[in-house]
Amino acid sequence: MQPFVPGDRVVAINTNMSGPIYGPANPELHPFLFPDGPLRKDLIYHVVSVSASGDGNQRLMLTGIRVFWGTQEMGWNSSRFRKVDTLKGHLPKKRRRKQPVAATCLLTPHLQHP
Repeated sequence: MQPFVPGDRVVAINTNMSGPIYGPANPELHPFLFPDGPLRKDLIYHVVSVSASGDGNQRLMLTGIRVFWGTQEMGWNSSRFRKVDTLKGHLPKKRRRKQPVAATCLLTPHLQHP
């Protein structure tokens, strides 16, 4: 898996919010708060910053979706996301090649060709 970098577009693949994937040592000490709502699979999120996580994954800060543990803002575990393929779903329209008009004599009904 390629590492995430700031500016990447990502989508959530694991939206189970019942518990942290890799949280603080004592997650029961404070509640987790999601002021922007839960993760949604049908939204594209933008990576603002990336840092190392204790489980070998990365910690992602995303635009528009925050998670707090008490008053401290936490990053999202990168295993919840995958990069968006920028070309997927945006296939170019097929071009129709212009066909040259055959070099025949075009007649109109009221004119006769000698």
